[in-house]
Amino acid sequence: MSKEDKSGMDPTAFSQYLTGIYQGGCVMLSVAIGHELGLFKAICGAQGPFSLEDIAGKLKFKLRYTKEWLSTMVAAGILHQDRDSRLYTVPEGHKPALLKDTSYAPEIITLSARANHIQKCFQEDGPYGISYAESPEWFEWLNGYRSDTGEDTVNSEIVPIWKQQSSIIPRLESGIKVLDLGCGPGNYTNILSQRFSNSTFVGLDFSESAIEMANRDKAERGLSNVTFQVGDAHNLQEDWTEDFDMVFVYNVLHDLPNPHKTLNQIHRILKPDGCFSLIDIGFHSDPVDNAGDMSAAMYYSCSIFLCLASSMTEEARVGYGACWGREEIEKAVLGAGFKISGESSLVVMGTKCFFFCTK
Repeated sequence: MSKEDKSGMDPTAFSQYLTGIYQGGCVMLSVAIGHELGLFKAICGAQGPFSLEDIAGKLKFKLRYTKEWLSTMVAAGILHQDRDSRLYTVPEGHKPALLKDTSYAPEIITLSARANHIQKCFQEDGPYGISYAESPEWFEWLNGYRSDTGEDTVNSEIVPIWKQQSSIIPRLESGIKVLDLGCGPGNYTNILSQRFSNSTFVGLDFSESAIEMANRDKAERGLSNVTFQVGDAHNLQEDWTEDFDMVFVYNVLHDLPNPHKTLNQIHRILKPDGCFSLIDIGFHSDPVDNAGDMSAAMYYSCSIFLCLASSMTEEARVGYGACWGREEIEKAVLGAGFKISGESSLVVMGTKCFFFCTK
């Protein structure tokens, strides 16, 4: 049996494996509320071993609930508690991840809030999907997550990938017009417009609440080279034809009912020498090729509640889902008339794939 293949497990081993998935899911709910309540910041900021009373008092929390949460973290191996002193410590090697990586966990709460509706979507006579607009808590989570991780994503993911294309960064530094299509709460758009102050950025999203968040963040940063507006990615403004030097799309196309129509729209609004930067989930298109990959399993699962459910709300209900995969993405991009840049036809980094395209 290969490392990835679970089909050769005996019943007892598979039962234990399945139980581990369940256990991890339950613990992650506590990780999620720990992030939301500031518990991880409090325990990682403690100077030396700390007591239950220290943390509960600092955050003005009830002792009993705080103890139960701390006990969860001890049992999960995230914290250590001394048997004699009853004091807690956070291993130094755990702190970077607890301060950074736990920001993704609250999405579980968002997914759970949609569970009853998603179960109805499975039924033949049920609704086709549920849009993000019907769950504003999604954008609240996304805004918080991007606020925590936005600078790191731009610095360690987006800009380094753009640097692999010889023309993108110099053009951004000299000044071009960029559309962030599906900008959500605008965190990346604002960070990039701050970084490349000679360029002009437009952020577009269908959600009014997301655009409100984007404009608040813009005002707090004091930016003047970015504007945000509500709009439909399937039907971009007619007066935008050949108006943009660059279109940037981050984890959006698989959420759309008709990504092919959107790709055609992007092709229309780009100038003849414009470029299209597409970042999406980078697993394989065939689920068999993702077998045994728990990261892929997580994205498939999230897709049921979010991405697929969003893409099924309107015609044409293409329904790719989060893991439509780099092979299908490439076919869709080429089908819309784009050329994939010869400098770097496809970059795969972690769970993301990056395409650089020209008209």
